[in-house]
This record gives sequence, C-alpha cells and structure tokens, in this order.
Amino acid sequence: MPGLITPADLSLHLVGQEGLLLDSARQRLYAVNACAAFIWRLLEDGKSPAEITGSLNLHFAVPADMAAVYVADVLRQCEALLAEHKEAPTATLVDMGARRRLLPRRRAAGVVEVYALLGGTFRVHYDSVGLAEGIHPLLRHGPRPGAAAEGATASDVWVMHDEAGVAVAAGDEVIGVSRTLEDAAVAVRACLTRLAVSASGGLCAVHAGALRRGGAALMLPGEAGHGKSTLSAGLAARGFEMLSDDTTLLAGEPLRVRCLPTGLCIKRGSCDVLRAHYPRLPSLPEWRRPDGKQVRYLMPGRDLRWAGPDAAVDVRWIVFPRFHPDHGTALVALPRHEALARLLRGVCFLSGSLDERNIAGLIAWIERIDCFDLPLSSLDAATALLDRVCA
Repeated sequence: MPGLITPADLSLHLVGQEGLLLDSARQRLYAVNACAAFIWRLLEDGKSPAEITGSLNLHFAVPADMAAVYVADVLRQCEALLAEHKEAPTATLVDMGARRRLLPRRRAAGVVEVYALLGGTFRVHYDSVGLAEGIHPLLRHGPRPGAAAEGATASDVWVMHDEAGVAVAAGDEVIGVSRTLEDAAVAVRACLTRLAVSASGGLCAVHAGALRRGGAALMLPGEAGHGKSTLSAGLAARGFEMLSDDTTLLAGEPLRVRCLPTGLCIKRGSCDVLRAHYPRLPSLPEWRRPDGKQVRYLMPGRDLRWAGPDAAVDVRWIVFPRFHPDHGTALVALPRHEALARLLRGVCFLSGSLDERNIAGLIAWIERIDCFDLPLSSLDAATALLDRVCA
C-alpha cells in the first residue's frame, strides 16, 4: 500500500513531541499525541504502513504487533479526516457589506466624551444627554487621554437612538446595537474594546482574563461560566494586579499580554463569594448586559489594583479554571499541545485567519509557558494554589 498523500492545506505543527494538525481550508485544528504526530510525519514523507510500523519498533521499542495496531488506527482516522476534508467546500470570504445595517441619521452630538484604550483615543458622540448619563458612568473609570490626544487623531464613535434601540457606529458602519438604554452601556464598552483591539497591531484576542504577579502574567482562559472573573477577583485580593478581564490581547515580538483596564465583570451569583474581599461590591451599581444578565464592575484604582495602561507582560502560566460545586480543587499539569488546542477555541486572530504563520507564532510562544487545568469548587483553595505556583 503506498503512503497516504495529504492535502497541502493540512499541515502538522510540533509542540514538543506532540503536535497540532491544522486544516487551514476549514479553519479547524486537531490535537495529536506524540505517536500520532510521528506517524503523520512519516505518512507525509510517503512511507508505507509497514515501514512506519518498523520505525515505531526501531525508534520507540514499540512491539511490532502493537505498532501495527497504532498505525492502522491512525490510518483510519486520517482516511476519515481526508474524506471529510475532500467533501467540504473551501472556505470563502463573505461580503460583509451585505450584512451592514443602514446608519440612522446622525444628529448633532448632545455630549462628547473622550476615552483612551490600548494607546488609542476614542471621541464618543452621544446624540442626547440621556444617552451620555446612562453610559458614561461605566466608561469614565478607564485611563483618561492627555490634552494632545483629544485632538484630531482621535477616532470618532457615534452612539445614537434608532428604531432598534441604541446603535453604535464607527466610520460608515454600525458596529453594535442594543435594544434598550439599560443594555447600551455594556454594549458600548464592548464596541470600544473591539475597536481598540482591532487597531492594536497585535496577533490575536483570547477569551481569557489575565493578571500580573512578580513581573509575569497568568492567563485564565475558558468558556463563560467557568469562574474566570471570580477567580481573578480572588487573586486580585491576594495582591495580583489585573491586566484584563474576558478579553486578553497578545501583541508584540515576543508575544506579551497588553493591559486592558476596562473593569472586572462580576455576576450576581459571585457577589456573596467575594463579599469578604470586596465589602463595597453589593453597593456598586448594577448594569444589564445584552444577554440579560445583571452584573457589577470592580473598577481599576477604585476597587482593585490594575497594572498601568501601557503595561505589556510576558505570560509565564496558563491555567484553565473549571468551576463545579462537586469538584475537588486541584492544579493539574497540562501538556502544551493540549493547552494550545483548548486555548484556540477562544482565539480571534486579528488578521482574520487561522493559518500556518499564526499557529507557528503561538507554538513558539507557548513553549516557554507552564500550563495547568484547574477544576475547583473552593475559591480560597484555588487562589491559595495559584498564589504558591506564581510566587
């Protein structure tokens, strides 16, 4: 049987002995263990199953019968992947213009406020005093631009009433909509963050929080509801400095976390857990997110320590928190290839593409980072563990 020929847009990237298989046409990534990575490389070289079996036996002392089983299993998976790949249409660019909403008619701004984020300055035009009074209190705690930055170099953003509720526009495009004024403040906050990240020149934004300890950064990636923000608040109470909440920007060479001082979002269910560390938390104003959840924000400088707005910090640890009341609390080492595969579920590349260059950049970056899984049921136990690891 001849060697399996793999498509040009399927590429293997090594992370230590393990690997990540990138399907760039379908924008998918698969984690593969060391044995599968070794077999795939030999398949790419045109080796036959018999030759690969012999190589496993020779280089890894895998018994011949077991090596044959490994090779057959990987071949089955490869053939299934290639069949799926062949049948799938190639990814195409979508005409984003077709999905843009018509801009509401702009009126003279009732109030203009200026905000700074990631070195950029945003001049926000509220078309009524009521909009400014409902939104500005959530945004005013961030870093303020200097007088020179408030001039012609600022990016203009419009916040306007329209038939759908409240629209946020930049340039000639509506970039955000909220149904009511109650939702608008969090929506505008998200839009300004997205604009700042997009203009940053960074590699990617990660769905993660980040904190600084002793000159190094700890990243906390994970899906919504896994306890990232609550854990961040607990760590901040132990002396960690906040870098970002929910959106973490990786930028520069080498890649570093850039500070995003937009406040730490705390849901209602976490208030009782954090009350001992933040006695003012129950009295802070509540804000409604577009998903309907009521939240409070711990603000930089006012409620907790936050790194300076220009901070850029090397990542030393990546920890994936997974809260469940029935879990124990333990820090478990995680292979880097598995950590990167998990991380990429929440990564948005600013170039818009998951390609070989971007993957290579992240692999080089993660090789220097210690990665862990953190199942937890106790905030105090989890923060004590991380306090020791990050000391």
